[in-house]
Amino acid sequence: MIWSRNSTPLVEQKQKLTLLDMKFAVNYSTPLKNLIEQGKVKVDLLKCPEWDGIVNAARLYGQVYVHFEISVGANNIQKLNFALIERFLHTTSTPHLNIHLSNHPILEEVTQENRKALFRNWKEDIACLRSQLPGVKIIAENLPWHEFLPQLKMAADPELINDLIEECDLGLLLDLSHAQISAQAFGIDFKDYVSKLPLHRLAELHITGIREYANFPTDHFELQPQDWPVINWASEQIKSGAWREPEIVAFEYGGVGDVFCWRTEPLPLQEQVPLLYQIFS
Repeated sequence: MIWSRNSTPLVEQKQKLTLLDMKFAVNYSTPLKNLIEQGKVKVDLLKCPEWDGIVNAARLYGQVYVHFEISVGANNIQKLNFALIERFLHTTSTPHLNIHLSNHPILEEVTQENRKALFRNWKEDIACLRSQLPGVKIIAENLPWHEFLPQLKMAADPELINDLIEECDLGLLLDLSHAQISAQAFGIDFKDYVSKLPLHRLAELHITGIREYANFPTDHFELQPQDWPVINWASEQIKSGAWREPEIVAFEYGGVGDVFCWRTEPLPLQEQVPLLYQIFS
């Protein structure tokens, strides 16, 4: 499996990592589309939600991959439109099926019993996905925990995430902003938090800026000055071979719909996308 640990010497590992052809993606948005048309930015992939209208619009400006709104552990896996998911997996440049490691409020209290129940729920949901979509590679994303999202405290535990990914043979979708927010809530160093995750299984990396919004640290903003050292550190980990080279690095600034359109401006895209493309190319 591509996620397995490798005892090959580091130099040879680095040579193999370059063969994965890491691609740089950005959330599709009208401002991004305009900049692409004007030749002011370049991306390898356009990251889209699972909406036909947006996917079809984005296809006109480049290769598209879909980021699915699939949450395991939240007691809603049976409500998924598996035919839609399968269609997008086969008709776009989506290399894997992403899932979000979530939780249900009934398991909000952090106890050993609830921890085992959450782990069991995650495994059952993943088994359901594999029964409906056999042979599809699945990658798991870490969600952010803070006081506003108390049910995610256990779901954001890096050791629990590591155990699930290893036991279920998944890839890791590392969201750097989510990891920073969770590490702050846990009161631990961000790099220590990340080190507990199975970085030899890294398949996709998400980056965004973090700002205080409604009194909570919130992601999906343009990169702030304090975000760049984290970005450069992550790039160094990949290029050194300390982390597996992911198939995709996605800048999740901007987008479509009520959640993203109000914080989508052309200037940050014009300034930051070329810099990030250079860093991760």
